[in-house]
Amino acid sequence: MKKYFGSIIFFSMAITVAAQLNINLFITDFKLSVAVICFPAFLFIAQSFPVIPVTVFGAVGVFASRLLLVWLQNGRLSGAVRSYYPEVIFYLCYGLAFYLYTRSLGGSRLDRNRAILPLFAIDYGANLIELLFRIRLEAFTPKAQASILLAAAARTAVIWCVLTVFAHYRLLLLKQEHEERYKRLVLLISKLDGEVMWMKKNTTLIEDTMNTSYRLYERLKERDESSPLARSALKVAKDIHEVKKEYLLIMRGISETLDEELEGDGMYLDELLELLKDTMIRSAAEHKKKLTMETDCRDRVYTNRHYALMSIFRNLFVNALEAAEKDEVHIYVKEQAEEDMFIFTVTDDGPGVREEDQADIFKAGFSTKINFSTGEVNRGLGLNLVKDLVEGQFGGTLALSSIPGSTTFTIRIPQEKMKVVV
Repeated sequence: MKKYFGSIIFFSMAITVAAQLNINLFITDFKLSVAVICFPAFLFIAQSFPVIPVTVFGAVGVFASRLLLVWLQNGRLSGAVRSYYPEVIFYLCYGLAFYLYTRSLGGSRLDRNRAILPLFAIDYGANLIELLFRIRLEAFTPKAQASILLAAAARTAVIWCVLTVFAHYRLLLLKQEHEERYKRLVLLISKLDGEVMWMKKNTTLIEDTMNTSYRLYERLKERDESSPLARSALKVAKDIHEVKKEYLLIMRGISETLDEELEGDGMYLDELLELLKDTMIRSAAEHKKKLTMETDCRDRVYTNRHYALMSIFRNLFVNALEAAEKDEVHIYVKEQAEEDMFIFTVTDDGPGVREEDQADIFKAGFSTKINFSTGEVNRGLGLNLVKDLVEGQFGGTLALSSIPGSTTFTIRIPQEKMKVVV
């Protein structure tokens, strides 16, 4: 309710202020202002624009502002009320007619092209009624009619121009919003694609665990058929089997959904890296770090394996960001083609990887990143996933070279695995 009254006051004040931009026509105190342009403009911006309340408060505000100006200029209000009350009639008539027109739209958005004639008629009619209050039947003289017809045409033309600008601006905002949603969707699919691959790896572990549990049951059963341990081992094997079935159903559902999306169009590598760059810069800012990223793509690489590539680069970027000890992080990405291979290098200026850790860094669960304030240890799956994607999906190789102050990951992928057009 407070918001509703606030909008009424805001719109009414805007109309009052806009009414101060006016010109006099052929008779004294008959002012043509730009205030009525606000009615369709506000309705175009806000579908819930309260026409009637704003009409009443706006008319009162315009009338009060006229009297205030007269008093400030002359120190008295002699004749001012009589001079300006017809303007109140104009705003009330315009607002009521405009309200009836908007009601006839049935909730549809105001169309600037279809509204030209109705808005022209409303403007002309409201001006005619005001003139009838001011000069009676002289309002029908050719001079008076020509004036209000010209005024109605001019204001309607301005309204059309304003609504056209608003429409193009709205389209621009929608385009930007859709682009942002697309970026988030692409990143989400990339993350899901990586997680599904990890889930597929885990199915083997689940199968092995179930088989181990069942073999344990058989051994215990050979020793003692009524052994509680044997029954427990069998129950564990059955439970793991049920978990496996549910796990596979979930994974299949996600995979089928992703497969439909993954069959879509591809993406250029430089666009992919630019998308990741924007995302990682925002992510770094959330962790109170400043990230700068340079990319050097020698070839115009296009691939329909962009989700997997995005997962590879995103995990490498996240790894660099999390490993950084400084507040400023710099990442350099380079792409070049050599014979039948694409070579990608990702270099960061972090603390580097200790020599004794380099042999284990691609193993699942290995992590050197600890949050000392919470005691939370990173799950250590990112680089393992990168290795699996590079070697499993692309048939490539992943290598690490690191010294204090610099770490470089080198990825070599056969060109035919990328399904590219260069």
